[in-house]
Amino acid sequence: MWLKNLCVFLGTERFGWTAAELEQRLADALCPECGTQSQSTEGFVPPLKADTAMVHVVDNLAVCMHQEIVRMLPAAVLAEEVEERVEQIETKEGRKVSRREKADIKDEAHFELLPRAFTRSRRTVVVMDLRDHRVWVDSAAEKRAEQVVAALRTALGTLPVTRPDAGTPPAQEMSTWLAEPARLPNGFECGDRCVLESDDDTKSSVRVTAMDLQRDEVRAHLGAGMQVVRLNLAVDDALEFDLADNLDLKRLRPLDLVQDDLDAVDAEDAVAELQARISLQGQVLRGLLDRIYTHFGVAGEVDARAA
Repeated sequence: MWLKNLCVFLGTERFGWTAAELEQRLADALCPECGTQSQSTEGFVPPLKADTAMVHVVDNLAVCMHQEIVRMLPAAVLAEEVEERVEQIETKEGRKVSRREKADIKDEAHFELLPRAFTRSRRTVVVMDLRDHRVWVDSAAEKRAEQVVAALRTALGTLPVTRPDAGTPPAQEMSTWLAEPARLPNGFECGDRCVLESDDDTKSSVRVTAMDLQRDEVRAHLGAGMQVVRLNLAVDDALEFDLADNLDLKRLRPLDLVQDDLDAVDAEDAVAELQARISLQGQVLRGLLDRIYTHFGVAGEVDARAA
């Protein structure tokens, strides 16, 4: 297991759950089967398919898995079925089907077709940092991450978290880094991709990939008033990632210092491998998040080390 994206929620109160309590509450929130007339269902499942444990805790990092099952009934399929039924009525009865009757036909077709639709499962890794009182969701989409956190809050009864609120505007700071790389925090380096966006109502954007970000044509966009809303970075030869203007980490990739340790993990025991990988990545991510939040002046976190 490797977290590819990180949408982080900060605890506004200390997390007081034990591993046993988390196990029981998530077991009670097990994802049910998607019924024949259900559009979707969600809940939690074991992180490892061959295992029954709902939570694995290592270094105060509690790993769990959210699952959503959705019935896939394409709109085009439904529309085609409705049109066929409307045509049959109009041909047989020699009259025009009204808009209201067509809506009823659509509801009827949806009810009949839904049980025959395929289902798709979407699994999302969640890590609760019980030491620093943060929730990490492996999702590139903030809306999806909020859905997962809402399900976790329902399962636990309460989950006092909020999104990071930066004192220093990230887009402004990342634009400064692109213009003046020497002002990057110690240990950070710019990579070869970024996304720039205008700050006017048009929100026009430019995506730069696999290019030296110091080239004149890239800098020209900054000169035209655009700001960096996503920037590829590397830190300490350990991780490469894209930093977004909401402080999400995307496209996380291990570099040599971490990859060598990952390659040394024994893959014979699935549980031991999961715990080893989370421990390795967790140590790096904790330090990285601390550095990012300190640099950007993120406020609102509970004092995790308070007595």
